[in-house]
Amino acid sequence: MRKLIVITSALYIRNYIETSAFSEIKDKDTFIICSKDISNKDSIVNYGNFAGEFGVSKIKEALFNFITLLLMYSNREINKGFYFYFKIRNTTIYFPSLRLKRKANDWCSNTFCQFFIIHILEFIRPFFQPVKLLKFSLIVMIDFFGLTNGLVKLYRKTHQNNSELITIFDKVKPDLILIPSGGLDSYANDVIFTSNLDYQSKTAFLIDNWDNLCSKSRFPISPDYLCVWGEQAKSHAINFHDFDPFKIFLAGSPRFDVYYEYQDQETKVRGECQEVVNFPYILFAGCWPTFDEIGVLEILNELIYKYKDLLPNQCKILYRPHPWGENYDKLDYLESLSLENVKVDPQMSKKSRPADYTKRTDFQPDLDYYPVLLDNSEFVICPLSSIIIEASIMNKKVLALAHDDKKSLLTPSLMYKNSDYFDRFSDMKNLSLLHELSNLDKEFFKMINSSATVNEKALGYYIVDSKNLYPERILNITNKMNELN
Repeated sequence: MRKLIVITSALYIRNYIETSAFSEIKDKDTFIICSKDISNKDSIVNYGNFAGEFGVSKIKEALFNFITLLLMYSNREINKGFYFYFKIRNTTIYFPSLRLKRKANDWCSNTFCQFFIIHILEFIRPFFQPVKLLKFSLIVMIDFFGLTNGLVKLYRKTHQNNSELITIFDKVKPDLILIPSGGLDSYANDVIFTSNLDYQSKTAFLIDNWDNLCSKSRFPISPDYLCVWGEQAKSHAINFHDFDPFKIFLAGSPRFDVYYEYQDQETKVRGECQEVVNFPYILFAGCWPTFDEIGVLEILNELIYKYKDLLPNQCKILYRPHPWGENYDKLDYLESLSLENVKVDPQMSKKSRPADYTKRTDFQPDLDYYPVLLDNSEFVICPLSSIIIEASIMNKKVLALAHDDKKSLLTPSLMYKNSDYFDRFSDMKNLSLLHELSNLDKEFFKMINSSATVNEKALGYYIVDSKNLYPERILNITNKMNELN
């Protein structure tokens, strides 16, 4: 069987190539290609059987984005996530401006005057983004008149061939194409379209994260197979994408293999980490949606003082901002606060990042560091992100933030209420949800004294068990796909 691996993001180089995710299927009949927009592609070019790179025109990208937004809106009743993420992409229409509200207080002290000013400016605010407003209006009208399915069919019929992909396909003649994907990817979409021409190729999306199938959109052109994290994502594929359950495979995530491998070489790795973070700590891991993380850190700084007798000597809060989150850019402000009990994770302590950080591999955080960081922590505090799953794999107690900070657009509370992938959290036992920031003191105290351990069966709902590592699972899955062809 001739196999083609398609890499469309620098993130997938880290998550799949550098983790040796394809080591068990890699042979003389396995080829690899990548998108042109990846800045540092040496590890792909040198991977073996490199078959080229391809691009997607700006017009194609714009059409793809429009169609996926249309599908988000037209399928808004299917789940919570599709409509929520559609709203996020149209913030001026759906969400009031927090900045405008603060400015109105400066402009006028009269409450009625403020109310009037805010409502007038909120009404005209969308008109300052005419292209977005036009796109939004078109989508609403198309859906209202029931034209979505017809337009998607027209999109498929008029989709322009990608000559670079055709050249690659003519050379490789793949039977199976494996594409790591987050769900919305115009490059991956072009690969699927090309495979549906005169080729007999089958396509498989390797879904990269637990939220991708419930928070992005339906596929304009569906792959033949899906490889997902676990039973939860499988149910999302069936219920939200009408996928055949026999064409969905539980693959897990290659970046989680480091946790299982770590447990086999525990002593060696712990010794290396101790040189980097040589004090007891409670890990605070940030997330990409912006909310007032620093405000939470200020409270935690005081709680360390309050409960110092219950914590290890010199215990700190170790703050790890999300590498792609906006709070990463606020480290200078955090430093200016001089919070004695808050330290920044040394791996994330840079004060700046390159403008093209999402397209590079040299800026990606080191995956081998994560299990060490989690294992050495007393417990973990974090917003609602996949670090909850990672901490649970390491059997750590987790205090997950789900509160409204009254300051931000995408508060943890808003994310929790509008997402489908946080269901059945309480079944894991090691996890507590904080719904009110005023309860942080009480929940922090409970975390210190709790001896809860993770329920492995409940964890298995989110991520497939670790009997085999990812390369072995992908080998077994590709063999099954070959039998189905």
